[in-house]
Amino acid sequence: MNIRNFVISLLTATLVAMPTVALAQIPDPGAISIVDAPLEVAILNIVNFFLILLVIVAVVILILGGVRYIISQGDEDATTKAKNTILYAVIGLLVIGLSLAIVRFVLRAVAAGD
Repeated sequence: MNIRNFVISLLTATLVAMPTVALAQIPDPGAISIVDAPLEVAILNIVNFFLILLVIVAVVILILGGVRYIISQGDEDATTKAKNTILYAVIGLLVIGLSLAIVRFVLRAVAAGD
């Protein structure tokens, strides 16, 4: 029971710290305002925000799948569920990456068509 509380606390701290780490990567957060930006930049900013949230969720699910796999202690049913959780989290990360590429491709095509 004590390990479970530790893992939940660690995941909560990670979720709280992730936006701060993501925002630290931006050189000047106030440089581009969504109001002043062209439509393509505004759409890309909104999509990036939601994709970052989805990546955080997928990574948390991946970690939970790993913890479930470790805790399964050889139980075949629990091991299968944990492996499926890990597999679906990895597939989710791949879909998120592909969706970002598709959104950028479409925005570039629309911007080039203007």
